[in-house]
Amino acid sequence: MRRLSAGPAGDVERSDCRGFTLMEVLIGLTVAALALTAGFATLGFISDSDEPVDLAASLALRGATTRNLLTEWLGGARFSAGRLGETFQGLDGEVFGTQSDELIFPTTASTPLGVGITTVRLYIDLDERTPERGLVAALTELITDEPRLVELVPEAGSLEIRYLLPIEGTTGEWVDGWISNRLPQAILLTLGPSRHDTLPPLLQYPLLVVLEAVR
Repeated sequence: MRRLSAGPAGDVERSDCRGFTLMEVLIGLTVAALALTAGFATLGFISDSDEPVDLAASLALRGATTRNLLTEWLGGARFSAGRLGETFQGLDGEVFGTQSDELIFPTTASTPLGVGITTVRLYIDLDERTPERGLVAALTELITDEPRLVELVPEAGSLEIRYLLPIEGTTGEWVDGWISNRLPQAILLTLGPSRHDTLPPLLQYPLLVVLEAVR
């Protein structure tokens, strides 16, 4: 049963001194290990394949670069940037009728727009009439600005995002959307390929990011 996190009246108070449980740390290490294994496997496959070396190396590098970029952006996420009028919003595609999950968040991480606060919208674009395809990031500094679109993973056909709801005295609960007056504890982002494409190996594994603002 899908569940959205509660609003202000239903929120559970977060303890500022609460750390992460051993289980959460192990999950993060496992996902990272799987991603690294996929990267090494890709590079090791080069010598036994007819695929050009530069293409295989390019896929491995692009996958690692994209994971690192998303980790930095998500790690720098904030709940609100007042001058932008944007807040952290995790939109479940099944609930909001979008073709995949979407995430809108202000971040303090560096983006192609520069250093400062940038609002990032991550979504899937499968419209053949638009120049960008797959996983796209729409970047804005001010709510009145025209978004700068960045094509991140053109092979992506779906995006699933889950959010870790902190619950005092437990390991927390993963939910499929985030409508709340505070940030989730962590984000788990999973990409799926489009019908005619295959994701780069490092992007075939979920990306788990702990938010710096709630540490």
